[in-house]
Amino acid sequence: MKLFLDRNRTLLPRIDFIYFLTRCMTLAGIVWFFLVIEPEASGQLFLYSIIGIYTLHLLLFGLAIRDKFDIKLAYLSSIIFDIVFIPFYIAHTGFVQSSFYLLFFLTIAVAAYVVTRWFATAVTFIVSIAYVATLYSHMSFVNLFDISMRLGFLWVCYLTISYVSDYMRRSEQRLLKLFDTLNMRTSELEKSQVQIEMIYENTRILASLLEPEGVVKEIMRILDRTLQFEQFAIIFRNDRGEYYYRARSIDSRVNFHLKAIQAGKDGLVRKVADMEELVRVKNVADREDYEPLHLDTSAVILAPMSSHGHTHGLLLAESKKKDVFSDKDEQMLSIVARSAGLALENAELHKRTEEMSIIDDLTRAFNYRYFVRKLQEEKKRAIRYKLPLSIIMVDIDWFKKLNDTYGHEVGNIVLTDLAKVIRSCIRDVDVFSRYGGEEFVIILPQTPQAEAEVLAERMREKVESNVINTDNAGKLRITISVGVSSYPENRRSAEDLVSSADQALYRAKGSGKNLVCSV
Repeated sequence: MKLFLDRNRTLLPRIDFIYFLTRCMTLAGIVWFFLVIEPEASGQLFLYSIIGIYTLHLLLFGLAIRDKFDIKLAYLSSIIFDIVFIPFYIAHTGFVQSSFYLLFFLTIAVAAYVVTRWFATAVTFIVSIAYVATLYSHMSFVNLFDISMRLGFLWVCYLTISYVSDYMRRSEQRLLKLFDTLNMRTSELEKSQVQIEMIYENTRILASLLEPEGVVKEIMRILDRTLQFEQFAIIFRNDRGEYYYRARSIDSRVNFHLKAIQAGKDGLVRKVADMEELVRVKNVADREDYEPLHLDTSAVILAPMSSHGHTHGLLLAESKKKDVFSDKDEQMLSIVARSAGLALENAELHKRTEEMSIIDDLTRAFNYRYFVRKLQEEKKRAIRYKLPLSIIMVDIDWFKKLNDTYGHEVGNIVLTDLAKVIRSCIRDVDVFSRYGGEEFVIILPQTPQAEAEVLAERMREKVESNVINTDNAGKLRITISVGVSSYPENRRSAEDLVSSADQALYRAKGSGKNLVCSV
């Protein structure tokens, strides 16, 4: 059963030292009274024993103040000491006429301040009984009023101090609770400020990225390390209007492989994309229009990555706890989503701009400038690592005559169709470029001459068998002449690849066209 009030966390003043001083003053008063004022009473050995015990009690209380042992025990011993020995002081100093009953006020005041209410009430009740018992043999109708007044003031003292102390403690608890709330809010504000600063710093990094893949990786890093979501993903939409996961993180495992969202399970995703507004769902357990990343997902929040009226995709975050996402989470995710939308738009514009600078508008093959740059890179790699490198040059046979007969519009159709045929024959790592006019060139990294010749022949045959549909000239067929040069098989330097391939091409044209020649 709890006897003492909580002393560990309080704003109320500690009265330990003050109470110790009052006890010392009380001891001084007792000694002065018995040795100076009433010396005839001091001869009693019993009174000297009381003074000695009181002095020992003070020494123990002083040690308790210095944390040598529990201060609560010191207070408890002090209360017990007063209840036992103050009646003896009263009895030896005139009973009803004794002023030592005033020491009971100190006992009751301390009890009302440091112990629980029920225990303080019990102490006051015991003090009242002890005082009445001490005076019982000397009570009369004449002094009954004085004794009643003294007891009444004892209880008034207890009730007043108890009420004030209780009121102060309740006010203190409210104040401490307010301080806790304020500290918590301050801490949350500081965390939010740090988080916002980190987000804006990360969005600045996002804005500087010009590759879509880099943007995707940076978004995933922000969702993980800055926003610290449990499960999260990036959703894109393809040209057919189908949604798919571009990247996702489930149980701290990040996956960048594409995954289509099941048809019929994308209703919530489509809603967010169409509304272009963030949506927060407290519990998705019973929803049929959403397929969660994790089986135990309860809460989900989706934010569109929009910029200039166009939605590039969505950011998604999930949690296993219901209704766990707060307004702050919405705010943070919205900031990241808007920044991600702008970053994706910038990356897409940069990609288009770069393509415009290196892609031939008509055939969609790389242009001559890109070919020269890429050839230099492949030459250095071939020489450094001693790898084979081949070049294929392609020229349309009788192209000038075709232009003169059918016009440049048909000639452009022929060039576009030829580019498609060539592109279907080569690998993704091969560099297909328009060399100029009706000439094309292909860089074949890590390809020896024998393989290059096989590819060139297959390409020539496919072009010869291909039928080109034109509006004005009907259906046409063309042939090509092909020159192949390889390093190191041609026994020339890598720098001579283009000139030797060009020589092989003209030898093919001079030998009757529709041929593949190599150097």
